[in-house]
Amino acid sequence: MQNKTLAIMAAGFGSRFGGLKQLYSITDNGYSIIDFSIYDAINAGFNKIVFIVRESILEEFKTRYQKTLPDHVMVEFVIQSTTAIPDKYKSMASHRTKPWGTGHVLLILKDYISENFALINADDLYGRQAFELLYEALYNSSSKDNYFVGYQLDKTLSENGTVSRGECFVDDNNYLKQVKERHKIGRHENSIIVRQDDSSDKLIEVDPKTTVSMNFWGFTPDIYKYAESQFEVFIENNINNESAEFYIPTVVEYVIEVNAMAFKMLSTNAKWYGITYRTDHVEVTNYIADLINSGEYPKTLW
Repeated sequence: MQNKTLAIMAAGFGSRFGGLKQLYSITDNGYSIIDFSIYDAINAGFNKIVFIVRESILEEFKTRYQKTLPDHVMVEFVIQSTTAIPDKYKSMASHRTKPWGTGHVLLILKDYISENFALINADDLYGRQAFELLYEALYNSSSKDNYFVGYQLDKTLSENGTVSRGECFVDDNNYLKQVKERHKIGRHENSIIVRQDDSSDKLIEVDPKTTVSMNFWGFTPDIYKYAESQFEVFIENNINNESAEFYIPTVVEYVIEVNAMAFKMLSTNAKWYGITYRTDHVEVTNYIADLINSGEYPKTLW
């Protein structure tokens, strides 16, 4: 059986949330956002789930998922540690406490995933359509493209504070040209969306229909070699900066710039839900409850 893999980034500390938001319960029977993403992925056709966790929460994830999912679904756990970097940089990791960032995940997965795969955040609810679109593109297409799911900005905001989003610029054929990290995006007077200017504290009005990436990617294994080369560049440029992080868009922008691989947008009209701030759970909880009551999800997932 061919592996059709979903990798889930679940190693974060949830500093703004104030706890382990990856497993925060949003239903009466203890399900979290990650459970509904896994359910959607399995129903779309994915048959292997790879959890990327930090060592301190590994046993909690194993207890919860090692023998829980349907029998045909393989489960694997990967530890994202600060020492999981090329040998020549190991000395730099000895005092590092902050994670290396989402791009670092691509260095780790090389030893665990050799097929096309999807990659998501553990604490984001992406919507069923997104999993169906990406599954079809990764496994039922002859294309060698990589992919990302594009969301409409106004459908990805928190009502409880500002967020960061990757603004995406695509060509007429929906191929990604650039992804630009934007910070402190939120609603302002009369529901106008604003963000912080890149070079000052000035607020800039933003088109609510702007396309953004929510870290839902579809990769071919070719991504690994570019992640490794760009991590070396990152290390050399940040050798004295222990707070710097290496992000997936850094790798994506590089491969686009050198015309090594293409990233095609799969557009969805779904509303994204997530838990950035602790109070975000109220909206997510109510949304999931409505979907269960309407029959979109069963009360017991597995």
